[in-house]
Amino acid sequence: MPAMLTDETLRISCVFSDGSGSESHLGAHVDVHLGRDLLAGLVELVHPHGTVDAASTVEAYVRAARHMASWLAERGFSGGAGELTRLQVTEYWMGATVATEACTRR
Repeated sequence: MPAMLTDETLRISCVFSDGSGSESHLGAHVDVHLGRDLLAGLVELVHPHGTVDAASTVEAYVRAARHMASWLAERGFSGGAGELTRLQVTEYWMGATVATEACTRR
C-alpha cells in the first residue's frame, strides 16, 4: 500500500520505499469536494507512482492543500477541483507563498 486516501476523515496514509509510513489529515474545516480532489492528486505523487518519498514532503503538500481549500472556502467556493476557474486559482496563487503555490500546482 504505497498511499491511500480515506474519504471519511480526508486523510492520506502512505508507506515509503524505506518501509516507514505516515498519516496526514486534511482537517474537518476543509470542504470535502475540493479536499478529496487535492488529496487524490497527492496519492498519485507518492512513491511508487511518483517521486514523493518522505513523510515531511507529504505533510508539506497536505498543509498546502489545507490552505488552498480553506482559502477558497472562505470565499464561498464549495466545488471540486474541476469546478475551479482560472481566476480563482490565479487569485489564490498570487497571494500564496512560493512553496505553497508550487505544491498546489503540482
